[in-house]
Amino acid sequence: MFSFSGALLISLVVSVLILRWATRGGIFGLGMDHDLDSVQKIHTRPAPRIGGLAVFLATVLGTLFVALRDPPNAMRIGLLCVCAVPAFAGGLAEDTTGRISPRIRMACMAVSCALGFWLADLVIPRVDIAWLDPLLAYRPVAMLLTAVALITVTNSVNIIDGFNGLAGVVCSIMLLALAYVGLKVGDPLIVSASLVLAGAIIGFLVWNYPRGHIMLGDGGAYFIGFMLGALSILVVARNRSVSAWFPVLLLAYPLVEISFTVYRRKVLRDTHPHLPDAAHLHQRIFRRVVRWAIGRRDPDSRTVRNALTAPYLWVLSSMAVAPAALWYDRTEVLAPLFGLFGVTYVWLYFRIVRLKVPRWMMLWK
Repeated sequence: MFSFSGALLISLVVSVLILRWATRGGIFGLGMDHDLDSVQKIHTRPAPRIGGLAVFLATVLGTLFVALRDPPNAMRIGLLCVCAVPAFAGGLAEDTTGRISPRIRMACMAVSCALGFWLADLVIPRVDIAWLDPLLAYRPVAMLLTAVALITVTNSVNIIDGFNGLAGVVCSIMLLALAYVGLKVGDPLIVSASLVLAGAIIGFLVWNYPRGHIMLGDGGAYFIGFMLGALSILVVARNRSVSAWFPVLLLAYPLVEISFTVYRRKVLRDTHPHLPDAAHLHQRIFRRVVRWAIGRRDPDSRTVRNALTAPYLWVLSSMAVAPAALWYDRTEVLAPLFGLFGVTYVWLYFRIVRLKVPRWMMLWK
């Protein structure tokens, strides 16, 4: 817990410094988001988009606290941070310039995957599917599947990063669940890495939720997503008792969100999957559920609606995270629950789209 508290405090302080310097211009002023009118933007006031820098620095420096009592695992966590640097740098460059194409950012993620293979032996060992597991004995197949999985998870966290506190709280809950499972199976690497990263995110959240004084940005989302994906692979690779379906259900919300987004854009709308839109589940909830509670159009009311949106998704995500942590070693339970979560997500999405919002969601009436 010392490393958790240390990372939290560092993130808290660095976030304050970014806020202070960003408003004064200079190099940190490059991260200020003044674009309030694009299709995916919800916030009403300019805010720095480089909050991911605070999370990254707090994770790296928080690892030093781990080194005081567990140097070998601190070194492994440090290597994971090194692997994440290209993905983080690509996102941070987009946050500060707004000119980095999706293809370049995907290439940066691919470099992070390559570093993961080389430095951390980051390879999916099994998927607990009888006909597919033998194929993973061939390292090129396992490496390809690992790269696809890591890039998908990395992008999925960025997809859900749309409202104050949304991605930060969702990922913190997932990391705490990872730490719990690591504790249950006796894996100090998973416990330490998960707690350090969770602490770094929570320190940032103090300034992100509810008012959105600072935002995670693409860099922060990519860094957290890559680390979440890497730790999810490692907990299965290092512990035979952990089902390969544990991380699948753990990450169900962002995984289903990105899968449905690709389907919706490519199949339903015949557009490119990379083209942004304002039709994600969290945006539907904002416009079709929360807006009726506080309908005024002034900036303060819009900020309140922003803050009221994320808790719906915290609950939705927790409906997958809680059973994943509870039955982390039961494939026969985890796999059907993932399917059930996917069906529930699609059902809920279309109910909201058709203005048939379930009565239990209308908490404000």
